[in-house]
Amino acid sequence: MGVRVWLLLVLGACLTHAPSRAERADRGQTTLIVADHQTVDDLKQVSVFTGHVVLTKGTIRVTGERMEYREDAEGYQYAVVTAAPDSLATFHERRDPSRPGVEETIDGVAERIEYDNRADTVKLFTRAIVRRFINGVAHDEFSGDKIFYDARNSHYDLTGPGANRNGRVTARIAPRNTETPAKEDSPKPPDPDHGASR
Repeated sequence: MGVRVWLLLVLGACLTHAPSRAERADRGQTTLIVADHQTVDDLKQVSVFTGHVVLTKGTIRVTGERMEYREDAEGYQYAVVTAAPDSLATFHERRDPSRPGVEETIDGVAERIEYDNRADTVKLFTRAIVRRFINGVAHDEFSGDKIFYDARNSHYDLTGPGANRNGRVTARIAPRNTETPAKEDSPKPPDPDHGASR
């Protein structure tokens, strides 16, 4: 069995400016879910969506093949999304701007994604990768068997194995002095649907 390695990264401590947090305006946005099929269990207050599932809530976008979704009495949403075989579920979110002219986004993929609206957390399981973009340019990439992303505190917790599959997590972190507004012709982040089942 591969050695399990825990890596704790608090990116905010590495930055020379205040860390960005999840887009606060997203919390008050309507949640829209589209899929091929929906089953509702009124007793358990759970809906199950299947077939090309897409959840959007403000700048948040989650895709996969199957989603278990529930909402608590206070209106907070919880979703467990799984990908189709040989595919990956996806997560995308824009973060609150920390500097003028700088747009920061988070993109993640995994076989299973758990989204907790109350705690502002995303958990990604199996073949998990999270990338951070500044104005469409990739700056940081983290991979592991499990990634816990706390959007409220800009906090990542990774468990191996990562992309190298040798029982260790992988983190690629760009120099902080490169985080300047990109030119208009800079490449954009990949389509959030990339990797989602079709």
